[in-house]
Amino acid sequence: MPKVNANGVELWYQFSGEGATVVQIGGAVSAHEGYATITPGLSQHYRVLDYDHRGYGSSDRPAQRYTLDTWSDDLAGLMDALDLERAHIHGGSMGSFIAVNFAARYPDRVDKLVLGAGAVGRCDRMGVLQFRVWQSLARAYGAASKELAEQLLIDAFSRAFLDGPNGGDEAVDLMQEITARNVGTDVFVDACQAMIDTDVTGQLHRVAAPTLVMVGSEDVLTPLDAGPGGAGARYVAENLPDARLVIFEGSGHGHYVEQQEESLDAILDFLAG
Repeated sequence: MPKVNANGVELWYQFSGEGATVVQIGGAVSAHEGYATITPGLSQHYRVLDYDHRGYGSSDRPAQRYTLDTWSDDLAGLMDALDLERAHIHGGSMGSFIAVNFAARYPDRVDKLVLGAGAVGRCDRMGVLQFRVWQSLARAYGAASKELAEQLLIDAFSRAFLDGPNGGDEAVDLMQEITARNVGTDVFVDACQAMIDTDVTGQLHRVAAPTLVMVGSEDVLTPLDAGPGGAGARYVAENLPDARLVIFEGSGHGHYVEQQEESLDAILDFLAG
């Protein structure tokens, strides 16, 4: 199991494929497993670097406060350890929060930036309350509980998907299994707080890389258009220096699952262009 030291912690990583490097930053629940529907196809064209960020999966999980800056600095340390001066950066869900933060802090290290599952510049009131509910359920029942898994599914997927063949009780079981493998309660609570506290609206101009912003039209967690107090995916795309917005009609937050082929095609088209 390959690991490297970055800023004092051991981070698990894995390369697949050949070509220009695409680094994928995991989300708040599933770490690198969140790209299971994307990595196989992407690695047919690129060298994909999957890793588990600090506190997740097979990487070290020290007891500390976790923030977007912590994870961004760790990504820079990981790239240093692997002799990667620059790379394409791909972040989905919480990974997109980290990716924007990283691109603003380390603009010279990003070739192209891919933001999936709804990039957010700042959560609106609804987003804040959703993440607070996640925190309350995790504290009360545990991060790998059925209660939290059901809420995650409600917030992550469209009504059509949950009423389909892949949205039944098996989906709840799978969500519990993925969460149990990848994150404990304390880190998950911190991850939610990091997203609640996020406000990169004043930093978007620092992102020098051409950017792809992807969002499902039915995403209620990281929406296309946030309430007046927030900044959703459309705002992020319109306020980055060079961005393309792709909307997956009918999909929820989990468009990597609901519209797997369309998500992969959008990424490949953007990176090739």
